[in-house]
Amino acid sequence: MVNLFKLLGLPDPKKNIINDSTSINQSSANPGPRSSSRADFHDLGDPLWSERTERLKTQAKKNVVYLKPDKYQRIQLDGIENEISKGSMILVDISSLSHMPSQKEVCKRKVESLGEINNIPVFSLNENDSLLMIPGLGMRVDTKKHRLGMKVLEHGP
Repeated sequence: MVNLFKLLGLPDPKKNIINDSTSINQSSANPGPRSSSRADFHDLGDPLWSERTERLKTQAKKNVVYLKPDKYQRIQLDGIENEISKGSMILVDISSLSHMPSQKEVCKRKVESLGEINNIPVFSLNENDSLLMIPGLGMRVDTKKHRLGMKVLEHGP
């Protein structure tokens, strides 16, 4: 008769006798399926693999900074020059000021002056100029194909 547990890859309850000393050393997680080539599958949920992945993964150096007006309808741009020089992209959303056109223009001029100070163009991402983008250092914006990227990708298709 075919052993159903073996066929499904499950441990046979008749053959498994749990000793107290071995159950302490075993983890509570299921080790996963076994292959026929005697090599076990790796359980990627195991802390060993997550720690290894954290060590190999590099931390992001560039960010996307999203700014919108505060409760006093002002754009706070203090320290943004540092983010631009690190290569972070700045997105400024002034769509909440649509009912205050003069304040919207003040915020827009403030963002444009930040771009002029850093010698970086400011791009409008929509028709009503309520979403502005300042690319960070080392970024390029293709104004013909409307692609955003980095200088290292400049020679790509």
